[in-house]
Amino acid sequence: MPFWHELCNNTFTMCCYWSERLDISRSKQKSPFIKRYLPWVLVAIVVGSGLNYAWSLTQAEFSIDAERLVYGEVKRGDFTVSVRGSGLLVPDKIQWLSASVEARVDQILVKPGKVVKQGDLIAQLSNPKLEQLLEETRWELEARVAESKASEVAQKAEMLLQRSQMLNVKLNYESSKLKLDAQTVLFSQKTGTVSKIDYEKTRLETIQLKQRWDIQKDILKTLAENSIAQANARRSRLLKMQKTLERAEQQVKHLTVYASIDSVVQEVAIEPGQRISMGSNIAKLAQKSSLIAELQVPELQIRDVAIGQRVIIDTRNNEVIGVVSRIDPAVVNGNVQVDVEFVDPLPSDARPDLSIDGEIKIAEISNTLFVARPLFAQSEANSSLYKISADGQFAERITVKLGKGSINQVQILEGLMLGEKVIISDPSSWDSYQKVSIN
Repeated sequence: MPFWHELCNNTFTMCCYWSERLDISRSKQKSPFIKRYLPWVLVAIVVGSGLNYAWSLTQAEFSIDAERLVYGEVKRGDFTVSVRGSGLLVPDKIQWLSASVEARVDQILVKPGKVVKQGDLIAQLSNPKLEQLLEETRWELEARVAESKASEVAQKAEMLLQRSQMLNVKLNYESSKLKLDAQTVLFSQKTGTVSKIDYEKTRLETIQLKQRWDIQKDILKTLAENSIAQANARRSRLLKMQKTLERAEQQVKHLTVYASIDSVVQEVAIEPGQRISMGSNIAKLAQKSSLIAELQVPELQIRDVAIGQRVIIDTRNNEVIGVVSRIDPAVVNGNVQVDVEFVDPLPSDARPDLSIDGEIKIAEISNTLFVARPLFAQSEANSSLYKISADGQFAERITVKLGKGSINQVQILEGLMLGEKVIISDPSSWDSYQKVSIN
């Protein structure tokens, strides 16, 4: 039924009721003045209220209940521009302990979350083949050392023998030379004591002995050079064998896995009895004192974020000050990762993978208009908002120029005055109307 028909019917019914009452009262004693006209006053009030309500409906295209609305009042003052993001505390320095050899896991001595110091035992591995290879390498090295000493002694004996032979040749040469010198004197005197044949024979023997002595000296020199070369070769072979032994010892040593830094065990990637290959991850260590915050900031708000800006990190129990150290160039799932390094010491509840909230301080604007941020309102853009009338009965759509936006507030540049109110709740159910009435 149309509103006007319903209003007329209700008014007519009420008038009939009071008319019957007045007819009945005529036969009775006359009432005082107030009682006589009170019914007509009530009728006039009802009719006036109905007419006023009908007039208000003609002023708006849509009506909405006031309890469904949330208002924001325009204020003036210092306005802080900030961006909020959520994320995790992550270690800046992470080390993975990996297997250097193939082995079987015998024992695991830590669990994730355990605080360890450098040198603490993490896991015990085993490999019987490596242990056997280590023993065999030690034996081989001992054999090589013995062989090297034997070769050195043999070369020394050969050198001594050569010196002895060279000494004999030298003595024979010197003896022959003395004889030649004597025969040369006698032969030059031509006394006939020494024949020419004996003289020539002695001279040839002396020349031969001199040549033998020179050869023996060359042989001794060659033996000395060979001795040095052989010694170097033995030393190289021994050094190679020692390196092989050290490598085998290192491999066996790696069967015992120790913590490399003071840290917190974040992950243990092995189980007792498991066979692991070279390069397999064993445990993940993270330095507790070198945590950073990784915040996920919506891509629409990242444009004002810059390196060096101040950040307040909320760990749910404490607040810590930091600065933006890195902004990821890529967008993932509508967010951009922002890394924050801490300026203040971390609280005792800080630990890797702790959920946090961060507020990045973009700018400070003094003496400006601002309002609670309406739903779907974009910073630094023209936005359509519903302004509440002075009597609070209507909301009319206007265009407002917005400035810098914060988490819960936005700056007003044009379109609103101090003290005016706007609807900040979701207007999607009536945003097609220019003006709505508020019940």
